[in-house]
This record gives sequence, structure tokens and C-alpha cells, in this order.
Amino acid sequence: MNPEKEIHNPIRLLVSVDFSDCCRRALRKALDLVSGRKTEFIVLHVIDQRFVKECIRLGLSIEDEIKKKLFIDAKAKLKALVAEELLDYTTKSIVCEGVPYLEINRKAEEFKADIIVIGSCGMAGNPENIFFGGTTEKVMRFTKRPVFCIPPNG
Repeated sequence: MNPEKEIHNPIRLLVSVDFSDCCRRALRKALDLVSGRKTEFIVLHVIDQRFVKECIRLGLSIEDEIKKKLFIDAKAKLKALVAEELLDYTTKSIVCEGVPYLEINRKAEEFKADIIVIGSCGMAGNPENIFFGGTTEKVMRFTKRPVFCIPPNG
């Protein structure tokens, strides 16, 4: 690495958050690693379109109401997360809808992230994830960018 370049060009981290403990652990570990370096954070939450479709199928509400509630909730949680963890950094908070691993990779390309930061919560309880991999594994499988993955505790 060129030390001159590091001084002038901040490292850009795309941090995928689902508001779980494992994503907070991943964010904190990334903060430890970039301590003292100029860093930009792109904090991304993806509303899973499959979850929205399942809510509609179950008759919980209509699509627009479900999405509105999810977007409002996610934006409020992102704002709180940034206020708690990232006050000293330049941040961009993004909420979008789609298939999480695809959107994470799209946004990493769009914002030219140097590293994708993601927590892995494990695959317990979801047979689809056991056979096809969870979001973290799919992000790593389909990206061209480095991925900083923090595994679950214990």
C-alpha cells in the first residue's frame, strides 16, 4: 500500500446491516480495524422482497403499507445506529428493497466500496440456507470486492 495515497483517499466500507447482534459485532470489528484512518461508511439495509411477498401472502396488509412501515422502521434504526456507532465518520445511510445479496453487491459496485463488511449469523433453522448458503456466503460468492466477514459468537 502507498502511505501517501492512504492519507488522501479514505477507505470506503459498505456495511450491510440487518440490526442483529452479529451485524453490530461486524461493524465494531471494522471500526477497530480502521481506527485512525480516514474512512467513509456506506451503511446499507436491504428490505428482503421475499419477506414482503410472504407478508402479502399471509394477508397481513397490502404491499404499499408493508413497504412503507418497513422503510420507515429501517430508516429510524439506521439513524440510531449511525448516531451510536459512527458519529466520527462520514456516512451514507441507504435503505433499499430487493434480494439482499444482490443489492449488497450492486451497492458495493455503485459506490465503489473498497471492502464489504458483513456479519454472519449462521444458518441454524433455515434448510434453504444449509443447502444454498445464507446471505453472507452468497455475497462472497458473487462479488469481485473484498469481504470482511465476522462469524457468529461461539
